Amino acid sequence: MATGSILILLGVGFIALQFVEGFGGAAVLFLIGAACIAAYLFWNAYGWLIAGGILMGIGLDSIGESAGLAFGDLSPLGLGLGFVSIYVIDLVYRGRTSWWPLIPGGVLILSGLASGNDVFQRLLSIGWPLVLVFIGLLLLAGAFGFTGRKQG
Repeated sequence: MATGSILILLGVGFIALQFVEGFGGAAVLFLIGAACIAAYLFWNAYGWLIAGGILMGIGLDSIGESAGLAFGDLSPLGLGLGFVSIYVIDLVYRGRTSWWPLIPGGVLILSGLASGNDVFQRLLSIGWPLVLVFIGLLLLAGAFGFTGRKQG
């Protein structure tokens, strides 16, 4: 049943691509990513979610470039959003998730924003130590028991 549904999704998507100009390769990546996420939802296999999130992120970036929405090199932004989507989809679907996709996702999103905007690039170059201060404060709050978790 799941395989049939995924094939129908891909077939309908490829038929629709014949009527849309300019998005060809980008939409193919997006559709294959969507099929991988559908496979994750049917079989609950985390590997499909990782592949789907990454492919949809790359496809989203490519669609943005095809539509003329890109300013500068934003390819890391699309890929970063793909990684963050892995975290969000897994959290919504299973109610729990691993935090690892947020690390490459955050780094890629920040680098994509910094490469496309001079103001953000200057702010990031000056303000990145604030991130270290914030993480340090969180660690201290956890060490002193201010996080609301039970110790021991």
